[in-house]
Amino acid sequence: MRKIEVICYEQQSKSIEYSFKKYKIPFHSELTMADDEKLLRYTGICPDSLANALSNELNKIVDTRKKELYVTSFAIEATLSDYLSNYVKELESKQVKVKKKKLIEEYDSIIDPNVRFNKNLLFMIVIAAGVATVGLFANNASLVIGAMLISPLLGPISAFSFNTAVGKTEKMYKSLYSGLILLVSVILTGALLTFIGAQFMELPLTNEILSRTEISPVFLGVAIALGFAGGIAMSTNIPGILVGVAIAAALVPPATVAGIGIALLDFEIFSSALTLTAANIIGLVLGMMIVFFIGGVSPRKFYEKEKAQRHMIITISVFIGLSILLGFLLFKP
Repeated sequence: MRKIEVICYEQQSKSIEYSFKKYKIPFHSELTMADDEKLLRYTGICPDSLANALSNELNKIVDTRKKELYVTSFAIEATLSDYLSNYVKELESKQVKVKKKKLIEEYDSIIDPNVRFNKNLLFMIVIAAGVATVGLFANNASLVIGAMLISPLLGPISAFSFNTAVGKTEKMYKSLYSGLILLVSVILTGALLTFIGAQFMELPLTNEILSRTEISPVFLGVAIALGFAGGIAMSTNIPGILVGVAIAAALVPPATVAGIGIALLDFEIFSSALTLTAANIIGLVLGMMIVFFIGGVSPRKFYEKEKAQRHMIITISVFIGLSILLGFLLFKP
C-alpha cells in the first residue's frame, strides 16, 4: 500500500476528489494554511498497482511550481482496512490491467549518477581504454569485452536521451558535456598508450583492430536496435539489460582504435574507427529517444511538455542530419 498526499487550492478540490473516486481510493480532506492562504490537504491510501497511475493523474492537476503545492507518495508498512484488503483481492481476481508506467522520479537512480562529469567516471574510462588498447594489440577478445563492461560511456548517452525527452535542458547539456569528455579521453588514452608502446616494439595491426575499421550501414541499424533495448531496460524493472547493451554497442573499442590511428598517423584507421563510433552513438540515442517517445516518457505539466517537445524535435532533426551525413561516409567507395 502507498499513502498519497496532495496539497492544493480549494478550486482544484473537485478534480482531486474525482481522481480519488475514479480509482475507488478512500480519502479524507482537511483545511490547512500557508502564507495566510487557505489550502486543502487530501490524504488517501492506495493499492500499489494503482499508485503510479493515480500519482501521475494528480500531478497533472496540481501546479507544483507553487512552493506550497505538492503531491507525495510513499510506502507504508501496514494498513488495517478490510475495504482495502477486499479491494486488492477484487483487483487481483478481475486481473485489472492498469497501465503501469514509471514515474519520472523513478528514473533518477539510474540517470542522475551519469549526468555530471566527475573524476570517478574519468578514472573508469581511462582504465577501460587502457584495457581495450592492450586487448586490441594482443588480439584478445576477452580483454576487449572486459573493457566494454567497465566503460561508463553508455551512462551519459542514456542520460542525454532521457533528459531530452523530459525537457531538462541543464541536465541534457551536462550529459552531453560528460559524454564528450569521456569519448575524447578514450581516444587520447588509446593514442598515448600506442605512441608509448611504439617506442619500444613493433605494434601489429591485429584482427581486433582491423575489425573496428570496417564500416557498414548495418551497424547504424544495429545501434538503433540496441538503443531500443537500452530504453526498454530503463523503462522497466530489468536494468541488467544495460550490461548486455554496453557490450553489444561496443563504444570503447572503436574509439580506442581511433586513438591508435592518431598515434600511427594512419588517417584511414582513424576516420573509419571514428565513423563507426559515431554510428554507434547516433543509433543508441535515436533508439532510446524513440522508446521514450512511444512509452510516453514526458513531463506531466503542459508547459513542460511544450519545452520537451521542442528539445525532442531539435535533437531528432540534428541526429537525422548526422545520420544522413554518416550514410554518405558509410557508402563511400
